[in-house]
Amino acid sequence: MSSFIEFQHVTFAYETEGEQPKPVLHDFSLSVEKGDFVAILGHNGCGKSTVAKLCNGIEIPQSGCVMVDGLDTKVEDNLLAIRQRVGIVFQNPDNQIVATIVEDDVAFGPENLGVEPKEIRRRVDEALKDVGMYDHRFAEPHKLSGGQKQRVAIAGIIAMQPACIVLDEPTAMLDPRGRKDVMKTVQMLNREFGITVLFITHYMDEAAKANRVIVMDKGSILLDGVPRDVFQQCDTLRKAGLDVPQATSLAQLLKQDGVSLPGKILTVEELAEQLAAVLH
Repeated sequence: MSSFIEFQHVTFAYETEGEQPKPVLHDFSLSVEKGDFVAILGHNGCGKSTVAKLCNGIEIPQSGCVMVDGLDTKVEDNLLAIRQRVGIVFQNPDNQIVATIVEDDVAFGPENLGVEPKEIRRRVDEALKDVGMYDHRFAEPHKLSGGQKQRVAIAGIIAMQPACIVLDEPTAMLDPRGRKDVMKTVQMLNREFGITVLFITHYMDEAAKANRVIVMDKGSILLDGVPRDVFQQCDTLRKAGLDVPQATSLAQLLKQDGVSLPGKILTVEELAEQLAAVLH
């Protein structure tokens, strides 16, 4: 395993007219390994989306540096190579879809990278198959569901063959079915293709599917670890304005009432299994 994205003592503030810039990130350091699946949690305004934009040079830090696969985002000549390595999927797919036919939209990115037409055709077909949208390749995006649109947006990023995908609350505007479909797609890309994933979310059940969870608060990292450990720190999470997975919360309440439940429970399935064993 080698570090793919490295934030080194980053400070970032947005310019505001007539006001002193207020830092969103303060001396922020983070290392993301190649092939990792990292979920980033935090209340609104904690700096999550800023981290996403810094990952591929949409924003540049005022101090410190962000390194992507050994390339410094502050060096303008590096930006094209960085953006080929790191693709970003935003919250609203309508803001990312630019064409009137699904396959044309997925082809847009590779075309702008100067990829040969025959290779674009192959990439578009493969990307749409990867996200389960190949049968909709001739569809008009505005007629798709929210979850389908988001999978088309993801396919457009996949077609550019990035080593890393950053997803900034991609399921926030979706219904439960759409959320589930997008999560399955992201997990598959990480597991089967080794794509590094940074998944920004406010849904605890989604974060629990990552292999690492980072909790941000006031521009800094509050917690960092595997989901099973992070979500045991209920008091810390609630003080930061966050919840914990329902199964974890219920398991802790049951333990406080004297029910003997072993281990650190994370999912509904684990809770049901442990309760069945206790009640047997």
